[in-house]
Amino acid sequence: MSAQPDPILLTNSDPDFYPTLGPYLARHDVHKVLGGVPWDEDTKTWIILKAADGHLRGFCAVNQSANRARRTMLESLYTLPGHDDAADELIRAAVEHFGHDRDLHAVVRHAIAPHHEKAGFHTVKTTVNMATLVRRADIRA
Repeated sequence: MSAQPDPILLTNSDPDFYPTLGPYLARHDVHKVLGGVPWDEDTKTWIILKAADGHLRGFCAVNQSANRARRTMLESLYTLPGHDDAADELIRAAVEHFGHDRDLHAVVRHAIAPHHEKAGFHTVKTTVNMATLVRRADIRA
């Protein structure tokens, strides 16, 4: 098996952003998996994983100004069918690039929460469909 390419970081101002993620931003099946719409705000950095052949494996976003509390949110984690292993890689990349000096927060469907827990996130709240998780910044751990 050939090695997978490194994660790619993009913002919505990068020329490759919409050609890469545009087909997924408005898809109902993506919204259903995420539990909402993956908005393309200017405050987000998107982490993209591709296969060795260039096909998309999955993506997520880190929103550095997600709400009034100024929390850094790991959002919109989506893996294409057959690429469930990409979830762990995407979360690790988010932690590597953003988790050193920032607590990372996530609100995800229960089925995805174990991937976050592997990367050091802890569940702080649950609802019927979602789990709220936090990973403390490395400098605060």
